[in-house]
Amino acid sequence: MNDKYKIGTISKLLGIPIQTLHYYEKCGFVTPLKDQNSNYRYYDVWDVNYLLDSKQLRSFDFSNAEIEQIINNDCVVEIQRKFDKQEKKLLDLIYHYQAVLDTLNAEKKRLSTFHQQIGKFTEKNNPQLYFNRYRLNNSYRISEDRNEIPQIDNWLSHMPFVTATFKITQESLNKKEPQAIDYWWGFSISTKKAKELNIPLQGAEYISSQKCIYTVFSAHSQNTFVPSLYKQVFQPLWAAGHEISDTPIGRLIVRAHEQNQYTRYFEIWVPVLY
Repeated sequence: MNDKYKIGTISKLLGIPIQTLHYYEKCGFVTPLKDQNSNYRYYDVWDVNYLLDSKQLRSFDFSNAEIEQIINNDCVVEIQRKFDKQEKKLLDLIYHYQAVLDTLNAEKKRLSTFHQQIGKFTEKNNPQLYFNRYRLNNSYRISEDRNEIPQIDNWLSHMPFVTATFKITQESLNKKEPQAIDYWWGFSISTKKAKELNIPLQGAEYISSQKCIYTVFSAHSQNTFVPSLYKQVFQPLWAAGHEISDTPIGRLIVRAHEQNQYTRYFEIWVPVLY
């Protein structure tokens, strides 16, 4: 006759909280003997084997429903099928988090080097992007009837691969006055990553790569973006005799608190005639 053990003993043996053992019973992982008078639960070595199997399957990140099926119903072929499916799921997760890690490393590199580009103007091609706009200046009412607010959740779900991006309307630069400048805010993603993620591109604008002048500028509190952009980027370019030939595009690098003030840093690519 097999020895019987109270739930507290099994909890101590396996390091599983009593509440979790009750939950495992509810999930169907184990069916301990229940005393009808005291309502105490008693486990034997057979029950412990089921609990050990469930912990092993949990370590492979199987769901509770899958664990219950494997323990109580599945044949070897079906277990193999579930393992194959779980292998693909884990490989997809590894691929995703490797891509997240690569993006994080790229952001770290950008954070460590952007100060070198402040006030410096260099020739550089802008990245090839898809741009999804959602705000004109300070208004989200960008539809023709001015009542509908854009939906951006289908892009936000793809962070960190989509990044905050702005675009200056070229026609608003004709007067060369800061108060005339109009700008769009939105999100952008590389064309390669958009294809990998199968991101919805309806309403998104394709931005081709072209030769630009690249620089980094800073702004501080609200309503300092355009004056800072005008003073630090456009004025120096015009003063040097450059003619802006297409729509400038840029991205937020970081928001931070420096020298007791809120500071935002942006990178921008400005197409000019050569």
